[in-house]
Amino acid sequence: MSVLPQDERCPLLPQCSAQGRRPAIFPAVGRLKDAIAANRDIPEFDVHPDERTAFLTLAYIHLYQSYFASTARSTDLTSVWTSAKDIASLANDTENRLLDLWSGYLDTNPSLQEVQSVLWSEFPLRPGSVQCPRVVDSFFAEHVPPAFLTQPVIQATMMATWRIGLRCNDDSRHQIWQRFDALTSPRAMHFLHLLGHLIFVGTLAHYLLYPPSFITSFSYRWYGTRETFILVIAASSLFAPWTVYSLSYILALLGFLLTLPSAPLPGSLPFIFLHAALMVHVVSLHLPYPPSIVYLLYPNALVPLSTLLVQVILRILLPVTLFLLPALLLTSYLVSASLADTTPQLSNLNPAPMDSRTSFSLLLLLVIGLLLFAIFTSISVAEMTFVTSGEPWDRYTPAVGRLARKRFYCTVTRHTGYVFFPPFNLLRLVLLVLIFVHSIFGYPQVPMVKKVERIVWRLSVGLFGAVVASIWLWGWV
Repeated sequence: MSVLPQDERCPLLPQCSAQGRRPAIFPAVGRLKDAIAANRDIPEFDVHPDERTAFLTLAYIHLYQSYFASTARSTDLTSVWTSAKDIASLANDTENRLLDLWSGYLDTNPSLQEVQSVLWSEFPLRPGSVQCPRVVDSFFAEHVPPAFLTQPVIQATMMATWRIGLRCNDDSRHQIWQRFDALTSPRAMHFLHLLGHLIFVGTLAHYLLYPPSFITSFSYRWYGTRETFILVIAASSLFAPWTVYSLSYILALLGFLLTLPSAPLPGSLPFIFLHAALMVHVVSLHLPYPPSIVYLLYPNALVPLSTLLVQVILRILLPVTLFLLPALLLTSYLVSASLADTTPQLSNLNPAPMDSRTSFSLLLLLVIGLLLFAIFTSISVAEMTFVTSGEPWDRYTPAVGRLARKRFYCTVTRHTGYVFFPPFNLLRLVLLVLIFVHSIFGYPQVPMVKKVERIVWRLSVGLFGAVVASIWLWGWV
């Protein structure tokens, strides 16, 4: 398989506009479905030979997902029952055809760059459509062929992409910029993203430990560097895709907005919002949703563990809690009523407010409880899988391993390319606002918008990414 044309296009950059003549996915899915139903060979498609594997892979994955979508939309109970086995058989046949396609492709001994080109190539959903999905985008879907997720070459390619990024041709016209952009690998990008979250947590914890004094003069400056940083990070997150961290950012932002022009003080409701934001953020940093500390060093060891704990909470702990909730509420009321005449005596006051002491004590108990819960769950669920399986991803059963791989693949995809994460997304927002205002006054849209956006990325995220990349130059840790 030949590589991409010798220009600045590579898997790192969007290709849909540049490859407008590529065939559409949905028409091919219909032809493949008819061929499989009639047990015929794969039909021929008007696609370049170098793009055939990427195109058919996308078509097979969309065909696989269409079987489950048709089942979910069906309202006839009889048809659901009678078609369940047929759909399972068709999905299994589609998965086998996809594996055969990749088996033949891998017999050609493709390079890492060529496999990346297959996974990151874009094709329109319909003729003339602006939606151009890639193979890696299918990892965000609910239904993905399991054998394709665990394919060793796919797994090795995503891990290599995580470490060294996407490879492009060494074109003399853009060689310097290509090498500079390649320094910010998904791992370096994720580290920068995670570092911003850690600084936010540290700054918020410092504010909770050492809040402003109750008694201040009229000329007191409420908002210094610490408070301004918290507000900027929290506000910039509102202009980014919503994640598990959105709740903590909203709580922190509300805590400050509700007290303007002053700042949240101990004993007030906004100050409690800040405590809740910190607790939610600390817990979220351990979940398998990026950015997370589980991707920092050894993803194949920590991502399955975090995925296992999330699944146990959702499928075991939460149902058990709901089952015992009536008894828990009743016993809590009885205990509270029996101790109503007892008043705790607190005499010594530390420099830290009582709100902070209580919140951090609860947070410590929460961490200890999660630690004990994690150890117990890991030992009880792992059983003999860790001994019998040579694949680290499957140490907590293959089902957890497949879900952990999906989380990791999605993390690699999200941190590939020219990504603006908070607070750098404010730079991109300013650029978009300037372009919008420019168009309001009747001026034509600037044709260099993408290049200007790329320059802004290189001067901000790319520059920091190049510095962070030096951390990884000493090895593949």
